Amino acid sequence: MKFYKSTMMPGEIRQTPGKDSMGMEMVPVYEDAGTQSSVISIDPVTTQNMGIRTGVVTKGPLRRIIRTVAAIDYDETSLADVTMKFRGWITKLNVNATGQLVHKGDPLFEIYSPELYSAQTEYLLALNNPSNASGGTETLKASALTKLKYFDVPDEQIAELEKTRQVTKTLRIDAPRDGIVVEKEAVEGQMVDAGMRLYRLADLSLVWVQAQVYEQDLAFIRPGQEAVVTLSYLPDRKFHGRVTYIYPTVDEKTRTLKCGWSFTTPATS
Repeated sequence: MKFYKSTMMPGEIRQTPGKDSMGMEMVPVYEDAGTQSSVISIDPVTTQNMGIRTGVVTKGPLRRIIRTVAAIDYDETSLADVTMKFRGWITKLNVNATGQLVHKGDPLFEIYSPELYSAQTEYLLALNNPSNASGGTETLKASALTKLKYFDVPDEQIAELEKTRQVTKTLRIDAPRDGIVVEKEAVEGQMVDAGMRLYRLADLSLVWVQAQVYEQDLAFIRPGQEAVVTLSYLPDRKFHGRVTYIYPTVDEKTRTLKCGWSFTTPATS
């Protein structure tokens, strides 16, 4: 027997064609007389026009893929600032460009400081005095050595001072770690104050990816979930990682929340 069924209201069935209560055309269906219960079958042409697809029910994990854009940023744990603990003047600049690659121990610049010059002189006076000339010689030596160390004078330069017994006018400042110069404030001839940031170094072998996740998708984000990054300039490569942190607040303008993970960057020549 032929019936007409509403596509919008599943319970609305009639024996004559027409429109349903929602104003939509009702589609023809047929009752399967071979079964005791009323089974409704839809005409194959109608099924095709409606785009209905069927499949076998199987057991498996439920997955939801969230696609979004992200920004690559420095790994904050690998940033290093180069500052001075005394006032001085930069006399020679070895690293003079942002983006330059440096390795730990590479000379960055040389600086002259009256405070540093005085500290070296005190240490040499303590070294040159015989140990039995005064009971406080060893104390003076230890105090002068501590002052040099507090000024971040490297052990190699202190050993050179002990060997030559000559006060050097300038101190060479070396890179504290491998990295790329991402900020440079140092200029040759510049006077610098204690605490002034002269360089900022970042290790770009490991970077952070910060993705913007919309508010309606936040319930599906958890730390430890797999994340895949693709880059426009490397379309044939994918970088895999896992969500490591989720920011606790939502941006009030975009209604997005930042979550991120880290991955190792491809090697460059």
